[in-house]
This record gives sequence, structure tokens and C-alpha cells, in this order.
Amino acid sequence: MTSEFDLVIIGSGSAATTVAFRALGNAKKIAVIDQKAIGGTCALRGCDPKKILVGVTDSLEYARKLQGLGISHLSGEIDWNKLMGFKRSFTQPMSRGIEKRLIDNGVEVIHGKARFVSPDALEVDGKILKAQKFLIASGMKAANLTFPGSEFLIDNEGFLDLPQLPKKLVFVGGGYISVEFASIARKAGSEVDIIQHSDRILVNFDREMAEILSSQLQDSGIGILTNASVKEIRKINSKYEIVIKREGNEEIVYADMVVHGAGREFDSHMGLDSGNIKWSRKGVVVDEYLQSVSNPRVYAAGDSADTAGLKLTPIAVMEGKVVSENLLNGNTAMADYTGSPTTVFSSPPLAMVGITEEEALKKNIKVNIKKGEMTSWYNSRRRNIPKSYYKILLDQNSEKILGAHIMGVNSEEVINIFSLAIRLDLDVKTLMSTPFSYPSDTNDIEYMIG
Repeated sequence: MTSEFDLVIIGSGSAATTVAFRALGNAKKIAVIDQKAIGGTCALRGCDPKKILVGVTDSLEYARKLQGLGISHLSGEIDWNKLMGFKRSFTQPMSRGIEKRLIDNGVEVIHGKARFVSPDALEVDGKILKAQKFLIASGMKAANLTFPGSEFLIDNEGFLDLPQLPKKLVFVGGGYISVEFASIARKAGSEVDIIQHSDRILVNFDREMAEILSSQLQDSGIGILTNASVKEIRKINSKYEIVIKREGNEEIVYADMVVHGAGREFDSHMGLDSGNIKWSRKGVVVDEYLQSVSNPRVYAAGDSADTAGLKLTPIAVMEGKVVSENLLNGNTAMADYTGSPTTVFSSPPLAMVGITEEEALKKNIKVNIKKGEMTSWYNSRRRNIPKSYYKILLDQNSEKILGAHIMGVNSEEVINIFSLAIRLDLDVKTLMSTPFSYPSDTNDIEYMIG
């Protein structure tokens, strides 16, 4: 049986649904295919449920820091099972709501694994779908690890759906996922270690800021083992032994659960070669219009596209808008990644936008650096925050913002002002002339750049 469509979309996350709903306005016959629950990683298995756990555990953490400063006899602790129920109160209706909205608008929703069988057709559970255009927006999966015992790892989806939180967790890898989940688990009362193969965690962040955060995490009780590679994981009854090689020696780390936080990669198992679709580990290889360089019927967006954009939800939405415009009106729209911020929601969070100090040195960009500790500033003191820092990189000649790095409460909000400044090519004088709300964290920008 063969069905004909104007547009077939693989995936149902932020990029996919952005394109689906925009294309509907042009009376297109559209199908959306997903082998998992409709809604995508961010809404169901990533950003949104993670931030719910962050919010609850942060609330308890902040209250603990104010113990004796207006809060007394605090006996609160995390009820993990109820926290999971709170999370599901968001994720379950979200999936049902997105699927219903698609169906109500005439989109054919297909549950199953899509596989290209030719450049103009794919197959799902024996059903052939032909289309004028395809969008690949199926996201990424946990990177394949091959050491003995890697089958014992749980991934981000497993962690975010744990019925109970184990007493001791070990995270393999030192990127976003490990640092964020380790922070959540530690605040919820678990003992936590992070094993990182390089000499520091968060290698894509500014080195100095990442090292400050690493020290802060260790002070809070998180063990961080750097320059360590996992050789093997052994299951002993219901527990695990993680054999690591570190500084030429073998060590064993024990855990009740081991979590995969060692990066994500494009899930390429969809017959891409049969579809004449060139791809890399980062996704479908596309041109500036997000169109496949090898099959003009195919576009890609979000985590499934090999672009210069960060693998983040706002980028997926932006790329979805670009693809929509190009599908409907011809290839005219291109993505602009200038000033894209990112945040690791650790405790405390670390946010950044623009270049790092290492990048400036490597590219021989002349910068003035303004940096310092904000611990004695009002917004840190009123929360009794142990440490908070900032680093701002300014063009040496124009005094325009080239990079901003902030570690502290609400840094994910403050960084947006710097993102806008970079995107609009603003200089320090313009920012300094802006009267921000007071007393707010944003108002501290005046002291960071002044």
C-alpha cells in the first residue's frame, strides 16, 4: 500500500511541529512519523522535565542556604516518587495535546520507525509513503559506547523516569547531561560521581568558568574524576563496579546506577543511503537553506541537521521556521546563529553566549576582559549564595560585546540581554545607558561592564 503526501516529517519535536503547523496554512497534505510518543525530546524527555526537577530541587537548596536567616527548623526532603508524578503532570498531557492538535488539523500521525527505501519514498511498518518533500527532524540519541558493560548504562530518558532515586549514582561523561543530572541527584540526597575523560568538565564552555563551577560542584559534594576513561562496567548482584583508567592506574568506582552522559549523536538508522541522503555524526549534511546537499527533496532541522547551530530547542524552532519558509516559498531563508545563548542548569547554573577566552586567543581576536566575583554583591548576598562569577569579553577597539559568561542564580535570564546585545551589535555605552529594573539580576550588568 502506498500513500502520497506533499510533506512527510520524521520526528515530532520542536523543529518538526514548527514546520507541520506552518505548512498547514497552505493546504498541504502532511504526515508526521515518530517511533516514540509525540512531542519530541525537549517536551517529554529532555529540557522541560529536567527543568521541573531542577526547579523543585533548587527550591529546597535555596531554603537550606537561608536556614537560620529567616527560615528555621527546615526538615524538607525530596520525595522522588511524588516529584516524578509532578513531572508527568506536564509531560503526559503535553504529548496527548500535541498529537490531538496535529490530528485535528488534518495531519496524519503515524507511530513507527521510518526508513527510506528510495530518494522519494520511505517505509513504516510495511506502509510506503511517497512525498514531494521530506523533513528529517528526529533528534539525536545517546552516543554509542562500546566498552564492556556499556549495556548497563541508563540514558537521559531512563534517568528522567526513575521511579526511585538510587543512593549512589555515577555519571559517565562530563557534559550538560551529567552535570545537570548530577546536580539534581545531589540536591535530592544521593551520592554522586562524574567520570570525565578530558581534563575538565564542560569542554565547550569557557575553561576558567567551567573550572570555577567544577570546584563549586565538588564543594557541594559531587565527586569529579577527570582524565579518567571507563574500561569496563561490571554488574555484581544489584550494584555496579566501574573500572576506570586514570593517570596510568586502574581504579574501581562503585554505584547503584550508572548514567550515560557522554554525548549524543545523530540517529542515522533510517535508510539514508537508500534515500541518497548524505549525513555525518552531527546530522544530515545541508546547505545554507537547510536542504540536503545530495537529495533536493529532503530538508533537515534541529538536532538532525549538521549546521553551525547549537543543539538546543530555540535553534530547532528557528531552523523549523527557516525550513517552513523555504518549503512554501522557495529557498530564500537562512538561519542566523548570531548571539545564541546556552545554559547548563547545574547548581549554580552557568550560562554563556558568544566566544570564550580560548577562542579569542586562538583566532587572535583582541579583547578586553572584565571579570570578577559577584559573591559580595546584593543579589548574591540576599540569597546567601556561596560563589557567583562573571566574565565579559569586549572588542578592544569598538567595546562591543563578543562574549559573556555568568555563573549564578538566574544567569539563564541575564545571559539573554547579552545575547541580544551581540545579535544587535551593541556596545558597552548603549548597554550602560539602559535603565534596568532594580533590584534585579539584570541590573547587575551595569557593574559587570562598567
